[in-house]
Amino acid sequence: MQELPRPPWYRQVWMLNLAIAVVVVAALVAATVVLGSRWDRRANPTMVKGIPSATTQGDRTETTQPATTLAPRTTAKAEPGVLWQKSGREGLYGGLFEVPNRWRLVWSFNCQSFAKYGGGNFKISGEGKLDGVSVQRFAVKGSGSERVAGGGRGRLVIETVCDRWTVKAMTP
Repeated sequence: MQELPRPPWYRQVWMLNLAIAVVVVAALVAATVVLGSRWDRRANPTMVKGIPSATTQGDRTETTQPATTLAPRTTAKAEPGVLWQKSGREGLYGGLFEVPNRWRLVWSFNCQSFAKYGGGNFKISGEGKLDGVSVQRFAVKGSGSERVAGGGRGRLVIETVCDRWTVKAMTP
């Protein structure tokens, strides 16, 4: 029986590099699948069961304008019972904060510049321990309050095209 000649060193190195590349690609694919499934869960979160304070007719939410003007994005002093509060004119990826087991999510928005299209989109979603939070409305103006069960540390993400909005996390 005749033995095959040993391949030159450069072919051995090439085969080793190929084996390493295959392992790296397999690890990247596995990480993408794992992380991708986490993003899929965020893309379609469960709705918060709450008591809306706005009257809904079809796709429009009819509400009264809040009595006070909307606070600027950086509010120096929060009112009693407010755990977290932000206002703005564009979307926001909020910072981490902590809520008790029972709390309220209070929100309002004004999409007057989208009135000719029937309104604008306003969406609040949660991350971390707040990943069950999900509010989405399409209207010219709207406001509401949702009671939320389940506390912990997390963040709120506001996605909107609206002119002004305010979101508060408050004690019950």
